[in-house]
Amino acid sequence: MTNIKLSLRSVSLSVALVFSLNAFANKDKNTNELNESLTIGIEKSLPLTQGVDGLYRNDGVAAVISEPNFIISNKINGKTENNKNDFILIAKEYLRSNAAKFGLNQNAIENLALQFVRTDKEFSVVRFIQQVHNIPVYGSSIAVTVNNKGRVTFVASNTVTGNLEEHKVLLDSLTSFSQEQALKIALNYLRIEATKFTKANYVIFKDTQNNVHEAWHFKVIPAKGNGDWDILIDSAQGNILRAENKIRNYSATAKVYKTDPLSTVKLKYGDAGFADNIDNPKSSNSSQQPKDTPELSKARTLVTLPDVTFINNNYSLTSKYAVCDDFESPNDNACPVQTANLFDFDRTNKYFDAVNVFYHIDNYLRYVNETLNVSVMPYQYKGGVHYDPHGLGGDDNSHYSESSGKLAFGQGGVDDAEDLMVVIHELGHGIHDWLTHGNSENDAENGLGEGTGDYLAAGYVRDIPENLWKPTDPKYNWVMRWDGHNPFWPGRVSNWHIGRKYPQDVIHTGDNHASGQYWSSCNLVARDKIGGQAMDKVFLSGLSKTVESTNQVGAAQAIINAAKDLKYSNDQIKGIAYAYNTVCSYNVKIPITDPEE
Repeated sequence: MTNIKLSLRSVSLSVALVFSLNAFANKDKNTNELNESLTIGIEKSLPLTQGVDGLYRNDGVAAVISEPNFIISNKINGKTENNKNDFILIAKEYLRSNAAKFGLNQNAIENLALQFVRTDKEFSVVRFIQQVHNIPVYGSSIAVTVNNKGRVTFVASNTVTGNLEEHKVLLDSLTSFSQEQALKIALNYLRIEATKFTKANYVIFKDTQNNVHEAWHFKVIPAKGNGDWDILIDSAQGNILRAENKIRNYSATAKVYKTDPLSTVKLKYGDAGFADNIDNPKSSNSSQQPKDTPELSKARTLVTLPDVTFINNNYSLTSKYAVCDDFESPNDNACPVQTANLFDFDRTNKYFDAVNVFYHIDNYLRYVNETLNVSVMPYQYKGGVHYDPHGLGGDDNSHYSESSGKLAFGQGGVDDAEDLMVVIHELGHGIHDWLTHGNSENDAENGLGEGTGDYLAAGYVRDIPENLWKPTDPKYNWVMRWDGHNPFWPGRVSNWHIGRKYPQDVIHTGDNHASGQYWSSCNLVARDKIGGQAMDKVFLSGLSKTVESTNQVGAAQAIINAAKDLKYSNDQIKGIAYAYNTVCSYNVKIPITDPEE
């Protein structure tokens, strides 16, 4: 095997390519079983212990600091609120002063690489990653929140500890496997014949046994099938160190109207006129062909699309917030381009799904960015969110891809694109990813990502006047009311916290969708307490402070701390605390408003 000398300072590469090779795909395996069999080297989410100032790992290293009590008041005096360099300086100085708390020495602090600075009106989040000899350390995020008075108000950390510098000799040696060779190993392992997206980076990786490796880190989206793989290959030995499918998906079906067809008339799936195929209303066959009915047609609402594209005398579904894009199988060109400015299709027309998704993504991101004043858009590309209304090969599923930053919706059962709660749930995965710049959490124990999607979706539909369900109605708490709660799948609920406590009833479900219901339910209690817009704003602002290892308690602490940063009233903060600590069992620390601020 040929040895290749690496230029370690410039090994990061991002390319779009199609890479063909012979693979040994086991076509007969169930997709979930295949994902499970290929998953390797995933670190388990460990319990955190409440300390005086935050949450700590079992090795004594801080994971969340909710009361940093650190300020450099002469660096920001209120006149340089948008100077990112000031926030970076303060964040770095805080980490220098508290290096031991995060299991790092001063040399490690000085070698931190700036990843991203997110600036909001009242505070900024400065993100760093660790480096060793200018090589990034995999999974080593530190997010420091600094308010406009120069005070550090919150820190979330996933530091990789140990004396990584001891591996200097290894790092300076020749590697046995080039990037191209390592990619072949990765694709063979994943049974992938061709890719539509590949991104490569050279990293330092500390495995679950605390062994340190140099590795090729690939993000791979297969050209066929469903997946968004994050995989690491040992550059010296060529073995698989870690593999995880990071696709943001759920098993469901959907139809999209301004709300869902059932909520406008307070009926359930299967009632007269309200089924995917009225000839077989009790069928669970997700491959059956949908049929329209007078009732479903009447449920459509005429809405305004405030921003579309008009080029060469044609209107298309492209705005500053949403872009219809046919990038997944079945590649049926379901994005309409037409001379008329009225997009009027029944639900059996292939263009109907595209229009529904476009309306809800555009409407929701307009609400987040312009009403809430929380800036959030994809970092993977410029412009609106790309979505495919008919993706996943027509399967009964939908997903958000972290690598590409795009959404896709399946057509099995009720078309997923027809249920606004499915649309906003998947968009919620994207928002979570974009707020944290690629450092969102969604493991099977905490399900923060799934719960975030459900929270945003449930809050959105509750605010729509056409939704006639009231809090006293059981169906008020149904999530995916049209796509789920039917013969295809049972759906989820937004009052799952009742009779349950965190963590004992939440983190051992084995299903991030189930665990996430606690997170969504508790935050919806807070939303009812302080109001929709107030809670949505602080929820998203707090979420922006988190890293990939932040659990539900850490995220709850980030949110209630953000309420202080955003200068929420004591009553509002107490309302959030009531939801988190009385109705639910997060037991977060309640921040006290500083009179100086």
